Amino acid sequence: MRGPGALLAAIALDVSPLRESRSFRQLFEGRVVSLLGLGMLVVALPVQVYALTGSSLHVAGVNTTLGVTAFAGTLAAGVVADRVDRRRVILWSRSAAVLGFVALLVNSLVETPSLPVIYVVAAWDGLAGGFSVVALAAAVPSLVPPGRLPAVAALQAISLDVGAVVSPLLAGVAVAHGGSALVYAVVVATSVVSLGLLVRLPPLPPGGSDDPDDEPVPVRPWADLVEGVRHVARDRVVGGIVLLGFVQILFASPHVLIPELVDTQLGAGPEVVGLLYSAPAAGALVATLTSGWTGRVRRTGRLLLVVLAASGAGIVVLGTSQSVALAVVAMTLVGVGDVLGEILRFTLLYEHTPDHLRGRVSALWTAQGTAGDALGGPLLTLLARALGPGGAIALGGALAVVATGLVALLVPGLRRAVTEPPPADDVPHPDPPAPDPVPEPADATVGSTRGENA
Repeated sequence: MRGPGALLAAIALDVSPLRESRSFRQLFEGRVVSLLGLGMLVVALPVQVYALTGSSLHVAGVNTTLGVTAFAGTLAAGVVADRVDRRRVILWSRSAAVLGFVALLVNSLVETPSLPVIYVVAAWDGLAGGFSVVALAAAVPSLVPPGRLPAVAALQAISLDVGAVVSPLLAGVAVAHGGSALVYAVVVATSVVSLGLLVRLPPLPPGGSDDPDDEPVPVRPWADLVEGVRHVARDRVVGGIVLLGFVQILFASPHVLIPELVDTQLGAGPEVVGLLYSAPAAGALVATLTSGWTGRVRRTGRLLLVVLAASGAGIVVLGTSQSVALAVVAMTLVGVGDVLGEILRFTLLYEHTPDHLRGRVSALWTAQGTAGDALGGPLLTLLARALGPGGAIALGGALAVVATGLVALLVPGLRRAVTEPPPADDVPHPDPPAPDPVPEPADATVGSTRGENA
């Protein structure tokens, strides 16, 4: 019979990719440092825009500019990241992002900061973020053995969760004592440190080529993008995952209605709104720290469908809740489901995508998430006018459950999908050769690549 120590070891967060792959460790370190800075930017930028204009419309306008250009950058990056050394794309895009952060810092130090400059930088860094996010996502699977993908997904999730919790708190203190300029200075510093860590990455040519000096295949933007779309449409596993991801974000994202739900249905105040917003992060953190068992799951497709259906059911419970306690429990469990679903999706997505297509599949995955998020909030808001906030949330969760069931029936390939077991022993994953210490100039096939905003 297993003791508590053995049980804890079996479920604890698997950090073996950090030990086994030097390249993944370097990328992870750079990403963590970057997230700590960028999480502060999420607070400082809206605060500065509102202080300059007194208008929430301009705050939304800057966010929309960032989102639209990030969407465009994502699609373009998917094509480039499958034709050009991904390390080169990461470094040049991150370098461009640093220039944007410097512009925000300089603008904040002048006597009258310029709002148009903020809009221009938002567009610049949105494009930059699209390139960097996609290139990083496409590069990661080639740095670790396939059996370690669940552990990699969990490590990336926890770095994002920690950044989301710590950075906004630090930003609030920094803005209160030094204004937005202090935060921008910190963002510039952390971005430079992150870039210094990522410079150490080895060459990351797409398609698994062993020779980083191979001539890149010419970029054919439209044809290359169509090739990626065809892979998603034809591969039952990948296509099913992308479809389910869109449905979940479209119907089962109740955050926009939480303030109204708390006010009209739960009869509580702003402190409960904050509690419901933070509950998923708490559940996600616990689930990530105890995610070691996911690496031993073989019938990953079946488990993913169960997790997504359970998450939709949790949204239904939230919508029908009449007590604060039940609503908090529901949102905590939704957070657990979100992280487990993220780990399982990541594993299946990249095990079923050839390396030479990972950039475009990453781009399409990110793009569907952006589109679903942009459409889901307005859709639920319209439903709330007829059904009330609780009814709209519950209906969205129910639609997500039904859609998950239909996919399970109509896409048996996803239901039967299995993943590779972890390596039998802790043999380090072989790393590609070390790079030159300074990034080489971008060639004509790269075009203008920019940094990351997430």
